[in-house]
Amino acid sequence: MSLACKEYYDPNRSMLELVFAPAEEWIGRSDTEIIEATMLELAKLFPDEIAADQSKAKILKYHVVKTPRSVYKTVPNCEPCRPLQRSPIEGFYLAGDYTKQKYLASMEGAVLSGKFCAQSIVQDSKMLSRRSQESLQSEAPVASQL
Repeated sequence: MSLACKEYYDPNRSMLELVFAPAEEWIGRSDTEIIEATMLELAKLFPDEIAADQSKAKILKYHVVKTPRSVYKTVPNCEPCRPLQRSPIEGFYLAGDYTKQKYLASMEGAVLSGKFCAQSIVQDSKMLSRRSQESLQSEAPVASQL
């Protein structure tokens, strides 16, 4: 973020962006409850860097955004249901965080999916171009037939 927005740059500080999903149990809670629970969880995950009492880490600014149904619920065995970027329909492609890629519903997943989609289009365009050239060559009259 500090590369895109210079006013966020501070070599002595860090910035976190977190997503809770699924968030049914959190959507009705206050921002303060969400921040407190987040800090407790971060303290468990990073005990040397973040302490629940905020003696090692302080929140200087936060903003909680609640967007119901903004990401799909990840449940066991749903991965096989995610479609590939190259669909079974020739010339029809899919891109989005819901497609098959290594991330869940996120901007990173959408970007990676777009990259995979573009790669599929480029690969297929080369194959279709070759097929078209071969078709034209096979339909061209041979000089001896003229």
